[in-house]
Amino acid sequence: MIDFLFPQYCTTCGRESKEALCLRCWKNFKKYFILNQKNRCPKCSHQLKNDTCLFCNSRHLFFDQLIALYEYNSSTKTLLLDWKYSNNANVYRVFLKDVLKIVKTIQPDRMGYISSSKFGKKYRSYDVLEKLLKEIHKITQIPYGKDIRKIKKNKQSKGKQAERFFNVLFSLGLTIEFHPINKYLLIEDTTTTGATINEAARLLKDAGVKEVFVLSIFLEDFEEESLWSQ
Repeated sequence: MIDFLFPQYCTTCGRESKEALCLRCWKNFKKYFILNQKNRCPKCSHQLKNDTCLFCNSRHLFFDQLIALYEYNSSTKTLLLDWKYSNNANVYRVFLKDVLKIVKTIQPDRMGYISSSKFGKKYRSYDVLEKLLKEIHKITQIPYGKDIRKIKKNKQSKGKQAERFFNVLFSLGLTIEFHPINKYLLIEDTTTTGATINEAARLLKDAGVKEVFVLSIFLEDFEEESLWSQ
């Protein structure tokens, strides 16, 4: 009766669907599943060029591994934008099974995420990743928290890659005191330059975390020429 009165629709194509994606769009979405792709860097998930990772070789990385689930491109960004800016908190269900597999493989001592900025809260009444981590906690009992917050305004989607990578320094802060732990899993909705997750990993390492793993739902592939382009 509820479905009849309040039908749900596929985020991508608009067809009636009980899930965020209808079956047809889900099959298309899975084409961009990074873990099924070859020629990916085992440390950062970016595409290799001539067996070399240009992303890893162009900067010092503080995280131990970045695992990404889906490519961020014109075919997948509709779902991400719906999750972040259309107040559709339940989009996380699309990724839940895949995220859960990674969490069970890593077996972290704690999970966490970076809290939404004031800009993000203009468009939604929730932290994008909170429901996802809460659901994972129910299943695994692994503790989690909003452990990192933004303390300096720094819009990562603007500016050149080099500028964003250096401007993010000291733009984040920890919200809790860490006792030394072995494995920490930072979950992000999307990774573009990698500057924010790298700064978060630096803070966590300084606080006594031995290994920092990052799980990003979406990943925008790195292009060498864009890092120092004018």
